[in-house]
Amino acid sequence: MMSTKQPIGVVLSGASTQSAVCQIYEHAEKGKIKEGMFLQIETQGNRKILTRVTNIIPQNEFYLPGDAWTEARRKQWQVPENLARQYELCELELLGEIPRLKEIAVPPYAGDKVFEIDVSTAPEEIFGVKNPSPGIIWYGTLIGYGNSPIPLTIEGIPMHSAVFGVTGSGKSYDVGALIEKLVRIYSEENIQLSIPMLIIDANADYIDYFKHCQENGSLGACPAVTRYVFPNSPEMKLYRRNTQPIAINLNTLALRDLAELIVQYYSGGEKNELQVAGIETLVQYMEERGDISSDNFQSIFLDETIFRRTKQRIEELKKADAIHAATAAAIKRGLNKFAEIENRYSLLSETPKIEGEFVDELTKNRGIAILDFSADAAPGVPLSLKQLVISYVSSLLFQKFTDYKVKQEERYMLFIIEEAQNYCPNLAVYDVGYSLAREKLSLISTQGRKFGLSLCLVSQRPSFIDPIVLSMCNTFFIHRISPDDVSFVKKVSGGLPKDLERRLTTLERGEVIVTGQMSMVPFPMVINVPKREVPHTFGKTDVLGALRRLAK
Repeated sequence: MMSTKQPIGVVLSGASTQSAVCQIYEHAEKGKIKEGMFLQIETQGNRKILTRVTNIIPQNEFYLPGDAWTEARRKQWQVPENLARQYELCELELLGEIPRLKEIAVPPYAGDKVFEIDVSTAPEEIFGVKNPSPGIIWYGTLIGYGNSPIPLTIEGIPMHSAVFGVTGSGKSYDVGALIEKLVRIYSEENIQLSIPMLIIDANADYIDYFKHCQENGSLGACPAVTRYVFPNSPEMKLYRRNTQPIAINLNTLALRDLAELIVQYYSGGEKNELQVAGIETLVQYMEERGDISSDNFQSIFLDETIFRRTKQRIEELKKADAIHAATAAAIKRGLNKFAEIENRYSLLSETPKIEGEFVDELTKNRGIAILDFSADAAPGVPLSLKQLVISYVSSLLFQKFTDYKVKQEERYMLFIIEEAQNYCPNLAVYDVGYSLAREKLSLISTQGRKFGLSLCLVSQRPSFIDPIVLSMCNTFFIHRISPDDVSFVKKVSGGLPKDLERRLTTLERGEVIVTGQMSMVPFPMVINVPKREVPHTFGKTDVLGALRRLAK
């Protein structure tokens, strides 16, 4: 990596292997060096050390507290600044020895020269990879540099990731830009790849990709983007091609999972073991009596005659003391509530259904599926039902990826969840009333990485997400966050340098701190999110235009 020929400063005494102080030369003062910039120390032993500016400290001996000029300043007299010693210091965080950011074993010495560097000219020396390189996506641009994207390795995706940022910070735009990179993964010359993705879209932030694929036939190397909406949505009629209903098949679930789903939907997330065991006993009893087949649990809620018979069987089991009376009553209420998902929303009778073949096709064809939970696609759908859908989908994904592992089929999927705090909440601080999907998402977070099933959690309130789930994330994209979340984010992300901690609540829209396993360097970086290739138009408001039309 080439530095500029003229040094901009010199290292002062007291440097360590972690930090140093540089006195800036006169020609580089007055704002030419900025916080966050990368500089290079060239030592007397011909070593090159990459550093980052953490603080700029202007000094003037005529403006020290309690000095001889205190009274003159108090009376607003003119201080002869041109006679004072004036200089600038910058504090440097030492990042590693170039090339490839090796560990710094010996600190720089006083008198070592400091140079500006152009990060964009030789990324291989810093990041250890060429542009392009197989399996590497080059993302955004480093703050303060015109065209200096950072490399992210797709090998870090299975370790789970999280995107944080308050509303308006640009986090969903950021996720969209990441999606655009993940459908154009460099493999070799003239060959691009796409990673399969399942996206829970809370506010129609990614529907532009569905429309783009409708109009252009593909999105990068992704052959199809399919949108799933609730059956009662008018969007089913507006966008027929590649729009499918959100429809579930209970028969794909293990009996235990089915029983837990019914009980938790009724209770709002609490799992009563007596009720779960009671439903298991009930279903097995109905199979023995020939009421239902072992592969058709769904008929209980689709056939009114079988539904009535189910309640009769509960009474029989209660009389036989196989189920306690109170448990039997709770199971009846649970079945009545669960029947809502069909009676009101047709989630069981609609076709085609989200089941095993859905996962097979998505992973094999490297497609994208968007479960649209926005107001247009899920009119009147309560949070509890959305949680049920995610719980079902999570169970299905975990089951399928476990099967792939057993069969030694190597497959991968990125499971992106917007508004993650609503689906795996930290109930100690965020009581949303329901937590149906939390247990299943926790299972994916702890076990999914072994099977190729990866989470990407997106939230404006990270401290509201279940800490167990979030602790499994190893890559973080941090936009401007709420002051209430600062200590939590510092903890889960593994800590940040002090200068970046100070910026967590003041980052500009589109600025993001990137740190973790996907990054090719062992330190956090601040970048500008790249411009999306597919314009972000869905869900935008036009208040002024509407008011003008009303005023006519």
